[in-house]
Amino acid sequence: MRTRSWWWVVAAGSVLGCGAGPEAVGPEPLRDGAEVHARMEAAWGTREVKQVLPPGRTPGTRLDKEPRPELLTDVAGTLYFVVQEEDQRIALWKSDGTTAGTVVVKAFPPTNAILGGLRIGRMTPVGSRLFFHCFEPALGWELWVSDGTEGGTRPVADLTPGPGDSGGGGFSVLNGSLSFFRNAPAGQGGTELWHTDGTAAGTVRVMDFGRYTTPYGDVLPTSGTRVFLTEDFEESVRLWRTDGTAAGTVQVKDFGIPGRYQRTIMWTQRVEDTLLFVLQDAVNGTRLWRTDGTASGTRLLKRLDASADVALFPPQVVDGTVVFTLTDEGPSLEVWKTDGTEAGTLRLDAFGRDGQLLGVAGGFATVLTRTEDGHSKLWRLPMAGGPKQGVAVLPNPYSDDPKAVPGLRNAVTVDGRIYFARTLGATVQTPRDVDLWVTDGTAEGTRQLSSGLTRPDVFHSPLFGLDSGGLLFSAKGNVWVTDGTVQGTHAVDSLTANKTPAEAAAFTRVGGQVFFRALPGAPGFSLWAIPLSQ
Repeated sequence: MRTRSWWWVVAAGSVLGCGAGPEAVGPEPLRDGAEVHARMEAAWGTREVKQVLPPGRTPGTRLDKEPRPELLTDVAGTLYFVVQEEDQRIALWKSDGTTAGTVVVKAFPPTNAILGGLRIGRMTPVGSRLFFHCFEPALGWELWVSDGTEGGTRPVADLTPGPGDSGGGGFSVLNGSLSFFRNAPAGQGGTELWHTDGTAAGTVRVMDFGRYTTPYGDVLPTSGTRVFLTEDFEESVRLWRTDGTAAGTVQVKDFGIPGRYQRTIMWTQRVEDTLLFVLQDAVNGTRLWRTDGTASGTRLLKRLDASADVALFPPQVVDGTVVFTLTDEGPSLEVWKTDGTEAGTLRLDAFGRDGQLLGVAGGFATVLTRTEDGHSKLWRLPMAGGPKQGVAVLPNPYSDDPKAVPGLRNAVTVDGRIYFARTLGATVQTPRDVDLWVTDGTAEGTRQLSSGLTRPDVFHSPLFGLDSGGLLFSAKGNVWVTDGTVQGTHAVDSLTANKTPAEAAAFTRVGGQVFFRALPGAPGFSLWAIPLSQ
């Protein structure tokens, strides 16, 4: 039997439920509990997997203080996440999507240390194991590993003996092991590159850079090397590559420009087996470079601006082409593209105002700006070259209030269409409303799909694209789905009796399910799931 896409099934069911189906012939006969349960299991919708509050705990009143599933991570088809209490009691969980299979892997007792956040961070899957940074009073911040069992959840090594911290980050998977950076304690070295297989004996220092530095970069998959840049505030910006061994860690290039306290490396972006990056310095301005991890393959592509004070935003990659923006003090927004060659690095167009790049659809880069009278305007720029074109003006119902300016919260490109959430009524504090739009780069294909998306910054609605071309989002106290049409935009049924997933966030795909956290009412947050298809 052929399986239909999930959104078509739901949309069709909604039409029938609204009176478009066959005439009802009377109530169905009563069924036993097993049959009802089987029908519920077969239906498509959201379901509560498990409550994550400790037994007997009374929830508080502030949502941002409620313990909730955080750092949802796919580890070889199993979901891992953490839940932390206000007293910094924290537990590492795992889930297979069933209630019985959602269990605590390891619980850590409370601590009175001032951490300013979660005691666990940088969760990184390497094969079937999970590596993470964890704080324990007797060990400080150290690297841990878990195989999904309590006994197999342990410190990898106490790199800074005793309660001293091993700070750092930059966790990356390199040739089946973990590559990471550590900041040595003051007076004992600087930033260090390490490599580990998860055992104390297999955790080795690859290089000590001699001073504290900030690394940026990525792993180039074909070559099996990690290419990264370091910047410090006294010497220089340098490019390196490593295969995880001391002999295979070499400096590729010294750019001869000192790091700036306000940052020199603006962004890095991997495109297949090359790394693109932007450097800023007072002498050379803002420049775009590319590297394949070799000296001969490292070259300047173009000076983007003579100034080192322009703002750059994270780039987007579409079919091997990188699209990015920069904004000067004008403000004037410039939209650029590059294919990694000098000839293919071009400015598409500029705006005499501030704006934000939404994405690329239908061969056009799409930009959102504000109009002089308080509304939003959608533009498209041909990727093949040519002047920008106005697409549509998106009305702002609060435009009569000069403080109620529209803004962009987030955007995602799915199957050639761009979905974006627009804030209305504020730029910093909680907005009056958040509405959802979709565009394919044409006026006919630009439409409002919903309003009432989750407003607070703490729990703002994520936009989660699906393989079908549809989108999951959180609005009006529930999880919603859209296929890009007004008719196909609706709330998803909850299969958990008397509970609806409000404040849904952290959508994470694991296998054939999407997990997320939500607030179904007392007592507190739960882990929820929805199947990708029916």
